[in-house]
Amino acid sequence: MVNKTNPTQSNNTVVRSLMNIALSLGVMLGSGLAYGFVQTAFYSKQHEQSAQAELGRFGRAEYEQLKPGMSLTEVRSILYRGVEVSRSATIATFVWENPDGSKITVTFEHDRLKSKAQSGLK
Repeated sequence: MVNKTNPTQSNNTVVRSLMNIALSLGVMLGSGLAYGFVQTAFYSKQHEQSAQAELGRFGRAEYEQLKPGMSLTEVRSILYRGVEVSRSATIATFVWENPDGSKITVTFEHDRLKSKAQSGLK
């Protein structure tokens, strides 16, 4: 009796094995990349907060520099990063806070400064 193997069946087994290996590698690499992105985002947020604590102290003088129609980039050049606290299709609100609790709240409409408010600035 001659034992004949089906070459198509053998090739299918090899292809399935290679596909399983490729899928496993893809999942491992994808998980590693996701972990890296999460770590980078977390580190960036911590770094941003510490940079604002060191550099972002602001007072009434910086508040007075904020003018209607300024872009977020222009405001950030004065106050640094800030925290976005709300956003709709046309309106976004950001808050900047000093370590002493004094703060500035700015509302942008269509990406332009519409209103500003402060509390406790010296």
